[in-house]
Amino acid sequence: MAKRRLTDQQKRRIASNKNHLSQLQDSTDSAADNQIFNGLVVSHHGRKLVVEIDDGQRYSCKLRQNLGDIACGDSVVIQVDQQQHGVVVAVNERKNVLEKTGFAGQVKTVAANIGQVVIVCSVEPEPNDYLIDRYLTAAENLPAEALIILNKIDLLNDDNRSTIEAIRSTYKNIGYRIIETSIKENVGLEELRAALKDTTSILVGLSGVGKSSLVKMLLPDIDIRIGEISTASKEGKHTTTVSSLYHLPDGGALIDSPGVRDFTPWNRNKEDIVNGFVELKPYQGYCKFSNCTHTTEPGCAITEALNKGELSQQRVNSFKKMLEDLEESARL
Repeated sequence: MAKRRLTDQQKRRIASNKNHLSQLQDSTDSAADNQIFNGLVVSHHGRKLVVEIDDGQRYSCKLRQNLGDIACGDSVVIQVDQQQHGVVVAVNERKNVLEKTGFAGQVKTVAANIGQVVIVCSVEPEPNDYLIDRYLTAAENLPAEALIILNKIDLLNDDNRSTIEAIRSTYKNIGYRIIETSIKENVGLEELRAALKDTTSILVGLSGVGKSSLVKMLLPDIDIRIGEISTASKEGKHTTTVSSLYHLPDGGALIDSPGVRDFTPWNRNKEDIVNGFVELKPYQGYCKFSNCTHTTEPGCAITEALNKGELSQQRVNSFKKMLEDLEESARL
């Protein structure tokens, strides 16, 4: 997957941040009481941040104005005074950023510098394939690796077997890794731990699929870790609305954010949607018409591939629905 080019806005922000840092360094030459650290945002709630520096020390930080949205996983520069009060003064260049569309189509930052998007679905409730495809589109456009977790596999029975086998077949055939897990029967948990090592992962999925149970399994001392972040942030209560980054015992990190339980990826244009469907890329540019919408036009390469059985009907349906959603949002 090719790395997405920075937008002009992102380039301007990076240049601005470098300028802020240069100005800050000049000012601290005569203000030795202040210290400057690079750090990692491990908790974010509104304009309140907890930043962890290299030695593990954590600081509750305010956010300097005009830095834009900051999220868990961001690498930042902080200034700390003698009273141990921190201020985020710059955001280092991001590898990627996960965004969602919010109220009135407003784009909101969810997390940054993600190596892997872990899509959690379950045998019960039945997987929503369109939601899976939306998450996969977001992962491809970061870009980041995508991992599908099929949880509660102990609930597999004759009534749901055909649906689950279809899910397995569809996504394995296009190259996505699926790990089947069960907390109850201790299935697939070691494989999941291994898959999360040496990268920063974010779990996404609807409520009821067992995401919280998996987090507790991966982080057996989760309550202690939440307490540590609460202490660092000087907040008496760490609510479920706070996004947090946790270091995993076997290596790697896990971002748990309530903002990704159900979200619409921000597809800026048709190219984003095409890029999100890896199996459709070989057919791009081979349609009879250069402006083919892949719906009703004759000579559509994707339609022809579908008719030959080379593509999944479910995936093509998701592709077309995303194009329709994009067109509808453009009319609003």
